[in-house]
Amino acid sequence: MGLTIETWSIAYRRRKKGLLFEDASDFTLIDNGHKGWYADPFLFDYKGKTYLFAEYFSYDIGRGVLVYAEYDDGNDSFGEFREIIREDYHLSYPFVFTGNDGSIYMMPESNEAHELYLYKAVSFPHKWEKHRVIENHIKLVDTTPFKLNEKQYAFSLELDDKMLLLEFDDDYHLLGKKLLSNDMSFARAGGRVLEYDGKNVYVAQDCKEEYGKAINLMVFNLDHDEFSCELLKKVTSEDVKLKNGGEASGIHTYNISDKLEVIDLKYYRRSYYRLFRRII
Repeated sequence: MGLTIETWSIAYRRRKKGLLFEDASDFTLIDNGHKGWYADPFLFDYKGKTYLFAEYFSYDIGRGVLVYAEYDDGNDSFGEFREIIREDYHLSYPFVFTGNDGSIYMMPESNEAHELYLYKAVSFPHKWEKHRVIENHIKLVDTTPFKLNEKQYAFSLELDDKMLLLEFDDDYHLLGKKLLSNDMSFARAGGRVLEYDGKNVYVAQDCKEEYGKAINLMVFNLDHDEFSCELLKKVTSEDVKLKNGGEASGIHTYNISDKLEVIDLKYYRRSYYRLFRRII
């Protein structure tokens, strides 16, 4: 119950050519305030605007809730974060995507509930409903849907070290799952699947030595459900150049939109407020 604890912060920048592969400079850190911290950033473009979805770990309730903020293009800044989903269990990794029916969905991490849920936007971006349970009696983290060869898939990590491939039908009902790897240098996803230079790339959290040590950008192939991958580039917190903020100790998420890139960074900081909340 000490003062120094692991925290996370989100940083963003206007999108650069080459993504993070060649240049990781000019990121701006978003202030956390003193009552918690933000992590797991996801960007989503909608009707000419860009929204940032994230986990907010609240010291007041001792778990994560899901929030969003709107990007102000003229000022190159984000507005106030607003809470959108709170449950009796921890939530994080708010993966927002457009479904095959044109609706906007979210498949967040909810492993404390031992279930994987699909949420649906009733009034985007601020109102969501729990649409249905995708899978129960399982502890999955950082589920990352993607479409490939006209099929619906997702990478997901079953705690503690099982990288799974989930296959869905067009309405995101689970058809099956398959073990891909136990290698924690790339088994846990950390962002959307990207296309780069004609190749499919996924962001992997390198957790082999410690949680959130680095991200590994992995080129992957999936042919008739046969999976292979290779390292394209490793990105550490030391590679990131911030316009503000101190030296970070880790990184584990990277995402993009048409205009922006976002990452999250690990810090070890003192928090008197968190200690106070733990005591009372």
